[in-house]
Amino acid sequence: MDVNSNETESGGGHLTLTRPYVDKQGAVSLAHSLFGLRISDLSKVKEFISYDDRNFYLKGVLPSQESKEGNSGEDEFVLKILNHVDSQNISYINAQNVLLLYLKEHGFVCPVPMKSLSGELTMECQLSSYGLSGSEENAKEQGLPPRINAVRLLSYVPGKLLKDVRCTKDLLFSLGRYTAKTNKVLKSFQHAGLSDLVKQEWDLAQLNILERYISVASHDSSEFELLQHVYKKFVNGVIPKLGYLDKQVIHGDLNDKNILVLPNRRGKRHTISFLDYGDTSNSYRVFEVAICMMYMIMLRVEQGDSHEEAIRAAGHVLRGYQSVYSLSPSELDLLYWSVAARFFQSIVIGMYKQSLEPENIYLSQTCQLGLSILSSYTSAPEKEILNSWLSTDMLGPVHFK
Repeated sequence: MDVNSNETESGGGHLTLTRPYVDKQGAVSLAHSLFGLRISDLSKVKEFISYDDRNFYLKGVLPSQESKEGNSGEDEFVLKILNHVDSQNISYINAQNVLLLYLKEHGFVCPVPMKSLSGELTMECQLSSYGLSGSEENAKEQGLPPRINAVRLLSYVPGKLLKDVRCTKDLLFSLGRYTAKTNKVLKSFQHAGLSDLVKQEWDLAQLNILERYISVASHDSSEFELLQHVYKKFVNGVIPKLGYLDKQVIHGDLNDKNILVLPNRRGKRHTISFLDYGDTSNSYRVFEVAICMMYMIMLRVEQGDSHEEAIRAAGHVLRGYQSVYSLSPSELDLLYWSVAARFFQSIVIGMYKQSLEPENIYLSQTCQLGLSILSSYTSAPEKEILNSWLSTDMLGPVHFK
């Protein structure tokens, strides 16, 4: 199949999906009609950046709060309108709802779903999909079909996104500890809706799905060789060993836009919370750690570190994780190429999406940065990097070619 041609919706999956067309007024109307949310100040409504969905910040009062005598305060919420691909698997969405409530019951600060007027946590509605048209009118002219979209209203957790906070070694260590604590609690969590991962393109265990996109993501032979090298190392050296590891529920997408740093509480140096469990699955803990470390390397480079400094700094995440819920030696042996594989995923998927949206400069710049870092990352010996991550002082040199 020629990946440069237009793919069908069934074949393209998340690589070709289009977000639902919903503006701020539409979000307010949905929140009121489905959940009864009454908003007094429309100027406070804002949309958050999202890769696949539509997410809106809303401040208002739910019917359950209005009925309480003397209550006049407004609460903060996020209206989440899922893309039409994810919306097809309601059992998976319901599993996310149950998981969030489970974490709250165990003392974690996280968004939790609100009940709709009909008592459901997930509602479905029919929306148009605007694709690259830029407006609902253009979508109609192009004949884009209406789609069924799942809608949820979640409580809002105040804090700063990690991307807006200086990632010190202490913060990275705290992030590792919090990730381990979350994984430890989720070890006993089960839900039938998590049996099938919707976003297969983002599942490291199914990396082979992306092999045919490598050529699209490569501008020249050197990029093609780099991506092909990482792909083969992971598929041949990591995937065959996964059968020996235990699986459990993981978050699956711990990037700097899904991690909140909360105001200090009870004297704690850093309080952290995770957002968006839309990639959660029964998978491997080593992937959870690898994904988090990969994004922290990217963030540290964006915040001014050299590639070498950023790669070494990611070890603070690992050390924090090991202090609470250690990866086994067998899992640690797979970590280096699992980090590289997440770079591979991000680059290949991002570059393919950018080929569909040539005007999307953000995707292009992010993918080029990822390629540059991945080249540096794979130039240092695997054992040397892993030893630097596990070093107690984290000051040992890493020798890049």
